[in-house]
Amino acid sequence: MKLRYAILLLGLGLMIGATPGRGYAQTPAEPELMEPEVAEPEDLDLEGLEPAPAEPEMPETEAAEPGLSAIGAYNLGVERYNSGDYTAALEAFDTAIAKDPGLANAYLYRGLIYSEQGDYDRALIDLNQALSLDPSNANALFARGSVYYRQGESSQAQADFNAALELNPDSVGAYLYRGLIDTQQGRHDLAIEDFSTAIELTPDNPTAYVLRGFALERVNNYTAAVADFSRAIELNGDLPRAYMGRGVSYYHLGLFDAALSDLNEAVSRDPELARAYLNRSHVYFRQGRPSRALEDLDRAIELSPELAEAYMSRGTIRADQGNLRGAQQDFARVLQLNPDSAMAYKQKGDALLQAGDPTAAIADYTEALFLDPAYAAAFKARGDARLSTGDVFGAIDDYSQALAAQPSYLEAYSARGSAYLQVNQPQNAYQDLTQAIVSSSNSADPRLFYNRGVVRARLGDDAGARRDFEQAAQLFLQQGEAAGYRQTLNQMSQL
Repeated sequence: MKLRYAILLLGLGLMIGATPGRGYAQTPAEPELMEPEVAEPEDLDLEGLEPAPAEPEMPETEAAEPGLSAIGAYNLGVERYNSGDYTAALEAFDTAIAKDPGLANAYLYRGLIYSEQGDYDRALIDLNQALSLDPSNANALFARGSVYYRQGESSQAQADFNAALELNPDSVGAYLYRGLIDTQQGRHDLAIEDFSTAIELTPDNPTAYVLRGFALERVNNYTAAVADFSRAIELNGDLPRAYMGRGVSYYHLGLFDAALSDLNEAVSRDPELARAYLNRSHVYFRQGRPSRALEDLDRAIELSPELAEAYMSRGTIRADQGNLRGAQQDFARVLQLNPDSAMAYKQKGDALLQAGDPTAAIADYTEALFLDPAYAAAFKARGDARLSTGDVFGAIDDYSQALAAQPSYLEAYSARGSAYLQVNQPQNAYQDLTQAIVSSSNSADPRLFYNRGVVRARLGDDAGARRDFEQAAQLFLQQGEAAGYRQTLNQMSQL
């Protein structure tokens, strides 16, 4: 059986802010880095790591009569099933059922074969019949639960796994599947508990360690996740997804060289594992190797054309490199695949704003905010776009909403302070800029001091203005910004 479970990383991006030239320095948007995250449950792909179905118990063997009896046909079917000859197995189970319609395990085996072939409707018919004949058949409950799981019927699947565990508390596969369902529904502690129980029952089961590793990543316990992935690799060194999972944990721990080594191993062992290329691209980006990152993203998209996260990441890097048309195309593709992606609208708006189309950018930011009304960065970005069109009061309103959503958003204080300055509200501007300066752990932005110097000058505080301009000039000089340094000296000369 092939369950669905894999790990993905979101793109690393820059929030591109507007810098309208109004005769005073603007505070540029800080880079908005998106940390890697584990995949949403519906994107999970566990091919090659699925819990194996419990093999049904065989009835007492009976010598096959000429033409085969029901039991003889059944035993032949089991033999063919175990050898992987599903066509011959189906014929044998058909014969067994025709001769004895009450042979529950024949329906069970035939249901397993239909499930393997992806014919879930026929599988459910047979598994329901097996349970009708034998309601306490834990194997049939487990098998039916796995079919429901693969159909996305999580509630029905969980009910079957619960019932199977009541009948057989040692059913490792039921714990693994139930843990996956808990992961889907955000019950990560329960998932970890089920995976841990599976490990207690089968300490040498690499699948259980891989699944628990992914669950531990969801609760940000990356050190423990590394230990689980490492144990899985010790038990079975040919698990590309275990290397991929451990690489992602290393990434979160800041161990980029170790992350790259594991992701290289994942790609080497499975050259068609699209998410391994996606994940490796983030390591390359962190290491300052955007060209290699783009190569990996191109490969991920080639292997999985509907991998939205790869388009998101590629669009972000393209925007960072100035390829704004390519970035817009990538974000548009994300929205085709996932129309409810607020982040894609926001990133597409950033690219449009950088390309000089603030009106289109505002439309995209508005869509992002419709999808996520608490998206502070989208409010800030829309404020920047409105400011660039001359809508200063609209910008102030957006900056205020950004601060309502995220009260510690220093860039929004800075931007709103600059906007207040434009509409001749120096006292409000002074309060916002001071808040940004005082709250910042690293007040090394010369524009903050420059803008507050302008405000103080308007308020008649020449001494305070001079101190701010001197601080701004020193910081501009240290950072090699000659234009800002000269502009600051010019302001000081007018005091």
